[in-house]
Amino acid sequence: MARLPRLPDVLTTANLACGTGSILLASQGQLTLACWLVFAGAVFDVFDGLAARAFGGGSPLGAQLDSLADMVTFGVAPAVILWCGHLSHTWRKYLLFVDQDGPATELAPDPIYAIATVILVIASCWRLAKFNVDTRQSSGFLGLATPANGLFWVSSVLAASGEALHGGPGSDFLLGADRNLLGSPEALFAAAVGMAVLMLSELPLPSLKFKHFRWPGNQVIYLLGGIGALLVAFYGILGVPLILVLYILSPLWGRVFPKEL
Repeated sequence: MARLPRLPDVLTTANLACGTGSILLASQGQLTLACWLVFAGAVFDVFDGLAARAFGGGSPLGAQLDSLADMVTFGVAPAVILWCGHLSHTWRKYLLFVDQDGPATELAPDPIYAIATVILVIASCWRLAKFNVDTRQSSGFLGLATPANGLFWVSSVLAASGEALHGGPGSDFLLGADRNLLGSPEALFAAAVGMAVLMLSELPLPSLKFKHFRWPGNQVIYLLGGIGALLVAFYGILGVPLILVLYILSPLWGRVFPKEL
């Protein structure tokens, strides 16, 4: 008799459904909803891990299902969003040679954008495959996790489109940098290569999963969460890429805290 799906597997499937829906919406030009579905997938991704631990640990099937769902939601969907945004002039209008006051100039699709999105998908796939067979990543990550990469790109797209922004200090500068990143083929390609290198690197990063709720041993998690909440309050969705920068730098500033015995 076939067993009923476990709750963690149901939540992982919801993550997969969000990623699939995001791809479908992006292909129809609904980039804002497509981006928010990736965030919804991230919520399900967090809760499936919590549910797995609550049920005494995940199953081999659940581990494979989780990676496949993450590949769709955080690997393929953000790449499709980037490409469809490029085709629809969503941020190409911020390029210097386009008249921002007049009608959008017709621009041919730039192959560099296509190459950049393919790089992101390939790196995400390799990253997830590496994670599945690497026993060293049980309590932390070696390299940037695929969901973090995906959330960086969709939050950048939302910010560039003017969604969920707050007027914090220097927000105009940060918004301009974000739009220039997405609007410049060279900058986008360089950023995609940089994120791919981070995903496939041996950079030790915390998993941000609580083993307990005491301060010792969780300093990085608490500080990142507190500073992240302030960044979101000040900058809205534009705070998400800033949180990612802090997270990547956490091996440096995390050294000021003693290791838990």
